[in-house]
Amino acid sequence: MSTRIIPVSRSLFLCDFHVGYANGRVDLYGIFNAIRPAIYPHNRQSLVVFAQLTGGLGDVPFFFEIRRDSDELIRTTAVNYIHFSDRLASVQLAVTMQGVQFTEPGVYVVSLFCHNTWVCDTLLSLD
Repeated sequence: MSTRIIPVSRSLFLCDFHVGYANGRVDLYGIFNAIRPAIYPHNRQSLVVFAQLTGGLGDVPFFFEIRRDSDELIRTTAVNYIHFSDRLASVQLAVTMQGVQFTEPGVYVVSLFCHNTWVCDTLLSLD
């Protein structure tokens, strides 16, 4: 097993969908930080979380979670792995969360954890 060093985040975005290309480019479509549903509960068909990471090393386990500002856990992803060949590698990570339900308005926190350690987060406001 290789040494694992937790990466740092250069960015964390929420968007409607993404397209990744073989040359390493990524297009993010519909970047947002707020949703204004007409009714609650609001069922979001899909939500893409995109992070750009650097400084990691080895195969690093990661997952995303969504919590209400009250710290109530709304959703978490399965644990997956991301590989860093060296400490200078910049890795782009996109995960699509399907069928996320928001029961009421408020502020939600979308967080990235690597090796069970918080790396970064972003806020999502539902009015």
